[in-house]
Amino acid sequence: MVAAIALLAIGVLFVTFGSLRGASTANSEPAEVELITLRPAGFEPMEISRPKGPFVLFVEDRSGKENSSLELKRMTGERLRAISLQRKKSEWNEVVDLPPGAYVLQDGNSELRCQITILP
Repeated sequence: MVAAIALLAIGVLFVTFGSLRGASTANSEPAEVELITLRPAGFEPMEISRPKGPFVLFVEDRSGKENSSLELKRMTGERLRAISLQRKKSEWNEVVDLPPGAYVLQDGNSELRCQITILP
């Protein structure tokens, strides 16, 4: 039983690593990862500033809520992504290539937010 659990854990790590490895840019360089964690008190970090170019936006929900509805949007209010997280599937990642500007990742059920600035 313990061996089966260990094999399952190793398999999950390989699948996770493989999916992030597949998030490489066209020139085969690995994409950088920005990890944002939603906790009961808010996002960690509360602000990210990075140069333009593709990166993996990795969001994990450690808020303890049953469901979280997050939105990635421009500061002007234009919604770019809607992200639904559940306690059973509390992680989301996607390669994004945002143009320079100011963005916000916001919890749709509260005022909790993480500001993302993409530099020119």
